[in-house]
Amino acid sequence: MAALSVNTEVEKLLDKLPAEIVYTIRMAFEKRLYEICEIKINLNCPLIVIGKREYVFDSLIITKEILNKCISRLTNNSLFTYEKNILQGYFTVDGGHRIGVAGKFTFENGNKQGFVSSISGLNIRVSKAVRIEPEKILKNIVKENLDSIYNTLIISPPGCGKTTLLRNIIRILSSGEGILAVRGFRVVVIDERSEICAVDNDRREIGIRTFVLDGVDKLRGILMAVRSLNPQIIAMDELGSPSDYLAVCEASKMGVKIIATMHAESVKDIYMREFSRKIINQGVFEKVIVLSSRNGPGTIEKILSLGEGKNGG
Repeated sequence: MAALSVNTEVEKLLDKLPAEIVYTIRMAFEKRLYEICEIKINLNCPLIVIGKREYVFDSLIITKEILNKCISRLTNNSLFTYEKNILQGYFTVDGGHRIGVAGKFTFENGNKQGFVSSISGLNIRVSKAVRIEPEKILKNIVKENLDSIYNTLIISPPGCGKTTLLRNIIRILSSGEGILAVRGFRVVVIDERSEICAVDNDRREIGIRTFVLDGVDKLRGILMAVRSLNPQIIAMDELGSPSDYLAVCEASKMGVKIIATMHAESVKDIYMREFSRKIINQGVFEKVIVLSSRNGPGTIEKILSLGEGKNGG
C-alpha cells in the first residue's frame, strides 16, 4: 500500500486520540505518519512513539485527564462494551489497531469472572497493510483441482502481519481472485476479538462469500458455522489456548478446511508446545506460512508442507 494510503489509516486512528497527543505526533512526523508502528501512552510518563526509531516526547507528560480522554475516545465512551476483551489484555478498534491495556485487574471465582479496577497505560499497535502476491499464496495453499485448500497455519513473532495476511488470504479465496478466476470459496471468519473484520466494515475487505461471527469463541463459533452457515473454509486468528486447539480439531473432523494464525518464532516452536504439537501430529495442518518483518511486516520467509522443517528454524 502506498504511503499516502497508510497515512490515511493513521489519520483515522489519530481522530480517536486527544488533541495534545495528536498535535505532538503531527509536529514530529508531518507527512511521515506511515512510519508510526506504536504509540505508548503511560500515566505520568512522557508520550513515546515507535517509528524508524523510538521518539520520547518529554514535552508531553501523560496526565490522568489525557489518559481518560484516550480511553473514552477509543472505546466510544463505552468501556463496558470492551471489558471482556480488555480482561485478556487488549481490545481492537476500527482499522485493526490493537490497544494493549496496563492497569489493575481483579479476578474472582477462580479467575472465571473479572473486572478492570483501573487503567494506567495504553500501548497502541498501528495496523499496517501487508502487500502479498496472490499467486504465490494460492499456488501453495489451493489444491491443484482448485476445489479445495490445504489446512494452513500462519506463524510469526508479534507485529509481523499475521492478521493482515490472514485477512488478505480470506478476501482472495472468498472473492475468487487470481487462478481461482471468480470461483471463490464459502468462508466463515470466527473473529473472537473483532480483529479480522468488524461486522460493520466493508464486506469487500474480506470477500463477497464471507460470513463473520464476531465476538464468539472459536469452539462455539465452529459449531455455529457448521450448523447454519455451510462453510467450506473457517478462518480464525491467534490459536493459543487448549480450547482453541480443540476447536481446530473439531472443525477438521467436520470436513471443513481451516486457516489460522499462531504466535511462533519458527516451525520448531510449534513442536515444542504441547497442544500445537498434538494437532500437528494428528495431521490437522498441512501447510505453514512463516512470516517475519525482515523487509517490512508480512515478509514471507517460507511456505512449508508439514513434515518439512520439523526440526528447522
